[in-house]
Amino acid sequence: AELGSDAPGGACPACALRGALSPETGDGTAVGGSPNALSSSGTKVHYFGDYELMEEVGRGGMGVVYRARQVSLNRDVALKMILAGRLASETEVKRFVHEARAAANLQHPNIVAVHEVNVHDGQHYYSMDLIEGRNLEELVRQQPLPALEAAEYVSIIADAIHFAHEHGTLHRDLKPTNILIDIFNQPR
Repeated sequence: AELGSDAPGGACPACALRGALSPETGDGTAVGGSPNALSSSGTKVHYFGDYELMEEVGRGGMGVVYRARQVSLNRDVALKMILAGRLASETEVKRFVHEARAAANLQHPNIVAVHEVNVHDGQHYYSMDLIEGRNLEELVRQQPLPALEAAEYVSIIADAIHFAHEHGTLHRDLKPTNILIDIFNQPR
């Protein structure tokens, strides 16, 4: 696509993000400035601060989510980064941080817990529980849900959303792809 003369470094936001998150910066360091290491399988390990990035698990209009290992606590988490990376506008950063803080203040069994909101090397991120399972859209694409199961999901989701509303939080992007069904068959 044609870029305006004000494009930072002559790159579009997507290319700039890829550059910012590239496995190597050209000087042999990994994302976040940590040296690359070889895993037991011989593949390079990519670090972002205290996190080892394992794979991308989701992408939306505002962010990208990775499965990551938090090295200091030896636990798997979901790590969401602002999609525009270092090129994010002040408005995008405020919205991203507001989203993370709003979710972090909600303690409910069907709302994904947020653990950390931070900035590393100019890249805004937050970590949260890693939910193993599928999203609701993937689940119903295979076949319609039985009526009782669908009703149970709707009831649980409505209860979680009601809880968020009672605590002053409005989910502005509620859709089947943003509802995860965990390994215990619970919507999150």
